[in-house]
Amino acid sequence: MLIIKYERRDFFNNRVYTEDKKQNYNKEDLKKAFLYLSRTYDTSIQIDDIIIYWNNMTEYENRIVTVRYYDSLNYTEVKKSYDKAKKEGYAIAL
Repeated sequence: MLIIKYERRDFFNNRVYTEDKKQNYNKEDLKKAFLYLSRTYDTSIQIDDIIIYWNNMTEYENRIVTVRYYDSLNYTEVKKSYDKAKKEGYAIAL
């Protein structure tokens, strides 16, 4: 499952947490998701058991993402370049 998590502004200018999900995603869906992530600081992408997000504004400016790999209750967290994480994400869709 592909999930895009972000905050948007509602009619009254309040921030609203939103998740958009797609069960059967393909490479085109991932392209859209990574494009949105690259343009928006407060967004994360979940691809199955992997979550990719910007940890802070400095990392966003330097194009370094945090990637969490979940294994049931535990996870491993690593820092990667945005391009490397994107490439690995695309490989999952093949």
